[in-house]
Amino acid sequence: MNDGHVSFRVAPLAVLVTAAAAALLFGPAWSARMAVFPWLVALFVVGLPHGAADLAVSRRLCGWPITLRLFAAYAALMAAVLSALVIAPQPTVTVFAALSIWHFGLSHAQGQSPAVPAGWRWQTLAAMARGASVLGVPLAAWPAETSAVIGRLLSLIGKAGPVEPPAFASEAIRVAGLCLTITGMLSLASEAVLTRHAPGCLRRSADTLLDLLIIGSLGVSADPLLSIGLYFLCWHAWREMRPLTTLLAQPAGSDHSTTDMATLVRNVVAVHVAALPLLIPTWAALGAAWWLRSPSHSLGDLAVLSLAVYLVVTPAHEALHDVLRAGCPPRSRRTQSSPCRHPFQPCAVHSASS
Repeated sequence: MNDGHVSFRVAPLAVLVTAAAAALLFGPAWSARMAVFPWLVALFVVGLPHGAADLAVSRRLCGWPITLRLFAAYAALMAAVLSALVIAPQPTVTVFAALSIWHFGLSHAQGQSPAVPAGWRWQTLAAMARGASVLGVPLAAWPAETSAVIGRLLSLIGKAGPVEPPAFASEAIRVAGLCLTITGMLSLASEAVLTRHAPGCLRRSADTLLDLLIIGSLGVSADPLLSIGLYFLCWHAWREMRPLTTLLAQPAGSDHSTTDMATLVRNVVAVHVAALPLLIPTWAALGAAWWLRSPSHSLGDLAVLSLAVYLVVTPAHEALHDVLRAGCPPRSRRTQSSPCRHPFQPCAVHSASS
């Protein structure tokens, strides 16, 4: 068992199991009180920084001239999504939920070994198998609470009406959650059957099932804002730190397979430092929105407004990573000689489940 397995799979699952047990022990009121904290922590540690490292990742892989062009498109896409959120918030929130399933599911799959086969059919199946139940279980188990979070978000952006939107009514949310959960189960079963003869794939399917059972247990036992927040912080964003440290913090040619705790901490800090050029303006924008839009300036409103930040930046984040996966001109001779040009290819993404 390597250090990556412990740090990026065992430890996150242990945190989620502990949180699920605490939620069962202390009850719904406790999980509701604790729900804002993962989102507040994520603003400064791992969560938002893992996405804000996009500028540093692009610069490292492509150099400044190409990065400036990429980030012009990046900013334009964020502006378009922000406009859509203001003009048509309800469909925008729905599309964001679908994109989150895709983003979470593919990120989970890319951290596993053996790699999921290329091709959009396999990628879609992998995304649904790993991402659908992440949202589906909390929605099915906590529809009223989910509806309240969405309602608060719409209220803070100034688009809440006097009547609850039918798409976000509790019963509609419960049905959507059940459909997503069933879709995720069927997708994982299909992937397991279709890949059963490939070496290592049955073990990968078993590992995925265990991961999702633990994530689902938290989704059932804890307030949805807490369960999804902990999943985002401790599972999704934390696991994406691994390829980011490989690219941004570790010297070329170093051994990525074993990393002591002190080195891991230094590497993660380096990623956070690299993310500051995007983090600082994001913090400023969020702080201004919180000051202007939250009547009480409560931490709960800050946590909900952070959801709006992720809604605005995630499409650009995902699109940029799609471009980087396709490749860009090498930045230097050292990059040309490297066997792996970015952290989202299999040679740099060491399995977190092997």
